[in-house]
Amino acid sequence: MTLLDILDADPVRGWVEKLRRRDPLPPLVPESEWDSGLSREINDTSHERICVGVEAFDDDMGLALKSGLLLWNDDLESSHVLCQQIKTPTGSYWHGIMHRREPDFGNSKYWFHRVADHPAFSTLAEKAAAYLSGLDDGYSRSWAGEIQAKNWDPFQFVDRCEDAVRGSEPQAIVGLLEKVQVIEIENLLDWCAEHLAGPSQAGN
Repeated sequence: MTLLDILDADPVRGWVEKLRRRDPLPPLVPESEWDSGLSREINDTSHERICVGVEAFDDDMGLALKSGLLLWNDDLESSHVLCQQIKTPTGSYWHGIMHRREPDFGNSKYWFHRVADHPAFSTLAEKAAAYLSGLDDGYSRSWAGEIQAKNWDPFQFVDRCEDAVRGSEPQAIVGLLEKVQVIEIENLLDWCAEHLAGPSQAGN
């Protein structure tokens, strides 16, 4: 199930549809928020309102959804304020993505160590490998094979992003990494939505 299968109502549907239409894709390292008005809307909307229609939703997951939507909008600062409040592996996951995009690659890896083996990695591996294996270039097919053999490796993705940010990869690879980054963000948003009604536990 996707985020919109669970939260199929405004304002979330409007935000997600707008973010999905982004062209160009969110950069690996944004200079500023993409849409300041969208950030204001998300920030001004309580996570209770975001989770409307979900009975007994988990407070941490509500915050995680809001943090992830802000991160998709390149609002790193606002996303950071929220994910710092979430003392679970899912909060650390958003924290790790945020620092990777800062870019602070060492700090990103610190937070991914705190994530450990997040249950969202398995669906991310499937989605990323399916996308990459459908491309014709050797880089993509090789990476897809690695994912299929070893599952998702967030530390390797940090390294790939660091190489691209430091200018050692061609623009085509940068664009590929940006696409995988969106797959990662959407996948974690979907996972958070699926677990909205569950209690905050170590695996969350």
